[in-house]
Amino acid sequence: MVVNGAFQNSQADNFTAQADSTASETMPIEFYLAQQQIYDDLLEAVRTLPAVEALAEFEATFFGPSNSLDADVSPFLYRILFADNEAEFRNTLKRACYIFVNNWDLARQGDMLHLLLELFEQPSLTKSTLSPSLKRLRNWLLNFANSKDFEELELFASQRTQNSRSSNWSFRYTTYQLIGQYIDENNSLEQREAARSLSRRIKDKYKHDLAMYTAFSQNSSRLNRKYANPTVLGDEVLRLIKAILVRRGQYSYHNVARLFQQQTHESSYSDYKESLIEYLCFSISDLAFLNVIEAGLNTKLPPLYQMHDRDAVDPSLNLRTCNRLIDFLITEDKNMPSMLFVRMLEQGNPLNIAVMLLKIVLISPNSQLYLEARLANLINYYKQFTEAECQGIIQLLEIFGVTFAIYSDNVEYNLVQVSDSSNGSATPSDDDFRIFSRSFRAAQKRAKLELEQRQLVKD
Repeated sequence: MVVNGAFQNSQADNFTAQADSTASETMPIEFYLAQQQIYDDLLEAVRTLPAVEALAEFEATFFGPSNSLDADVSPFLYRILFADNEAEFRNTLKRACYIFVNNWDLARQGDMLHLLLELFEQPSLTKSTLSPSLKRLRNWLLNFANSKDFEELELFASQRTQNSRSSNWSFRYTTYQLIGQYIDENNSLEQREAARSLSRRIKDKYKHDLAMYTAFSQNSSRLNRKYANPTVLGDEVLRLIKAILVRRGQYSYHNVARLFQQQTHESSYSDYKESLIEYLCFSISDLAFLNVIEAGLNTKLPPLYQMHDRDAVDPSLNLRTCNRLIDFLITEDKNMPSMLFVRMLEQGNPLNIAVMLLKIVLISPNSQLYLEARLANLINYYKQFTEAECQGIIQLLEIFGVTFAIYSDNVEYNLVQVSDSSNGSATPSDDDFRIFSRSFRAAQKRAKLELEQRQLVKD
């Protein structure tokens, strides 16, 4: 259903005169029914039509009226322009975009997103016009193209091609920015699902690529196959992985986290906070870094949730505390880095920061998404600077990615000594060790196959 000739100049004066008074009123039920009809029509189009034809439907819905005064307009678009409600228009346009993102993704047609984004570059959007309604629509489309919402859409497009509109270094860390979209309850369900799905795929690919690189880079003749390094750390990533894997056995990060949980199980919240600082500082050998952490946390943690100081720590309080701790360590306003983060980064050892964040997640696994969203806040802040100016934060993000990949549930890493070149020294060199990794899923498949084969032998 359309309203013909909605942008004729004969209606312009009445349209403009009533816009301001209508904008502040609550929209009638007919408005939301018309809005839902747009969603339903576009969903049917993207599911049933060829991708190019579905895109044409999208363009006709939102851009068609901007190209002609005589274009047919949906009842929703007519009402929203009449009400001068740009916020509602933007929300509708944004949700419609993610309806297409999700369905194209399911159909393996994600490359179409670039064509959708190119609609916002049409020269017609910058043409002058005497029609107030047409001018309003064009301005709204241009405003959307220059908004944070549009940048978030570009994150999805950037994963489909190397020729992204943005060459900013921050695009290497899209997964964290996607997590920020996913946990933001102000976003539509379509956007959150698209962000969750793409972030998971990026993470899984990173873990796989890192495992393959570590497996094959240590023996270049193995199957005569080379795998690309998914980090920007070069071959230093191998030394980094070895340094992380050295922490095994009794004092592994997993075991220390488990010990902390056991010791604080029935502690008061006040004692828990004291133990938490000790737990985070345990095994830090860099005294300057240790002093920064102790000074910062001894100021921040004791006053935290003081009304619970005499209470036992339940899972909810543990989660809330770990999330606030992440705020203290990264960003307290979800915008700028915290002073404690700046001081930690100044110490020049990003591995210490990554390990500290790992320790938090090991005692509060549900804090990981919150942590990654706060990293997205850091990325959004630092991306205004050049890559050369951001080497500290880039090093941290790279080391964080490797550290959490090693401690993920998908891949198991082990460090095995294969030779002894120490010449009597008590400490073997890094070259004496090899990193072995295996997918838990692949291991499960092999175990299942072996079990089936044994069963066949018995039968």
